[in-house]
Amino acid sequence: MTLIFRIFFLPLLAASVLQSGATDASETLTAWQGTDEAAVRLIAGPKDNDGPGTVWLGVQIKLGPGWKTYWRNPGESGAPPRFNWEGSENVAAADVSWPAPKRFSAFGYDSFGYDKQVVIPVLLTPTINRQPIITRLNLDYMICANICVPMEAKLTLKLGESDPSSVTASLVQRYLELVPKGTGFSVMEIISATVSGEAGLQNLHVHGRAEHPFRTPDLMVEGPKSFVFGRPKITLSSNGNDVVMELPVYAGTDKIKLTDQALTLTMVDGKRALQQQLILGR
Repeated sequence: MTLIFRIFFLPLLAASVLQSGATDASETLTAWQGTDEAAVRLIAGPKDNDGPGTVWLGVQIKLGPGWKTYWRNPGESGAPPRFNWEGSENVAAADVSWPAPKRFSAFGYDSFGYDKQVVIPVLLTPTINRQPIITRLNLDYMICANICVPMEAKLTLKLGESDPSSVTASLVQRYLELVPKGTGFSVMEIISATVSGEAGLQNLHVHGRAEHPFRTPDLMVEGPKSFVFGRPKITLSSNGNDVVMELPVYAGTDKIKLTDQALTLTMVDGKRALQQQLILGR
């Protein structure tokens, strides 16, 4: 089951941090909003070539020493960021792309997220092409060190037809390259995924392969809420190009079989990452 940290409020962070998110004259970024422990801003990203008028936006979060924030699946502790785009103008869709996370271990539990800095790319689709986009984001996110603190930010950025700053666009692009690739687009692949053991006492076995030897492979597994996936046991081949990862699977008292369940596997090795969805047994 998911561990829920008790939340303590530091005097410095006692009130959820709310400031004006007014943009500067260039409309390429907002002011930072937050504290020394964590702050967030919006930055204009590059234009997207796959859709009419689509453009990338970056949600940039910087974190103080020892602090971390969370991925879409926080693991055994923490909470994922929540994006609310209500009040935005000329925005038909806002699709979040998640850079590959790191694994953090504390108090015997594993969580997935980011430290130091992360830019979360968001693809904006306009309602009307060639018209300005005004993004209004209400962001709820959690940061943790020895304690956990819920944070809140309200940010507004207007994106026009002009090209964004090369600095902000290249920063968003750099984190786009850290988003896990799909099957057929990555230098890694998942060869097989099988399950062993009885319901409630199962193990997931994943065989991965890479063009270049693995260095620090890891695997994050997402599935139905009734399942919790433990830390993988890593076995590398002699040449390092193949890896077998064995994860214990916990299903609480329900003792549900993992077979026929839809899973999302995210395999990470340094800056390389692969994401694949599958159903075991099919």
